[in-house]
Amino acid sequence: MSTKGDILIIDDDSDLCAAMQAALQADGFHVRCACQGDVGLRMMRERKPDLVFLDIIMRLPVEGVWVSEEIFKDPELRHVPVVILTSIVDSEYSGHFPTDRPFWARMFLDKPVPMSKIIEIANQFVGKSDSSAS
Repeated sequence: MSTKGDILIIDDDSDLCAAMQAALQADGFHVRCACQGDVGLRMMRERKPDLVFLDIIMRLPVEGVWVSEEIFKDPELRHVPVVILTSIVDSEYSGHFPTDRPFWARMFLDKPVPMSKIIEIANQFVGKSDSSAS
């Protein structure tokens, strides 16, 4: 069965991953999940996704920043679009977010993000929604 594309979610919130996976699969995407940044990078290197949804705060307060930097350093991965989904803005870790260097993401969204928006973004970067014109 063909899909619209392959999406990787890197987030330590297993409930959110499951909800996003169900919604995106229902819209025709193949979805994989990783609960840690290093696991997500390994999964990307094994099979390059078409889009990554990446959390910032995981085991470490800015683990997602490190992941995005590693993606950009890798010539095989640097062109994969990364969308940040995070709650760091409203957390005690907001001061840890680096402002002294570029951040490699196509989009930055503050959690919670409605599933309809997640699907819209996935279709924008990867898939062709039924309502889009070619």
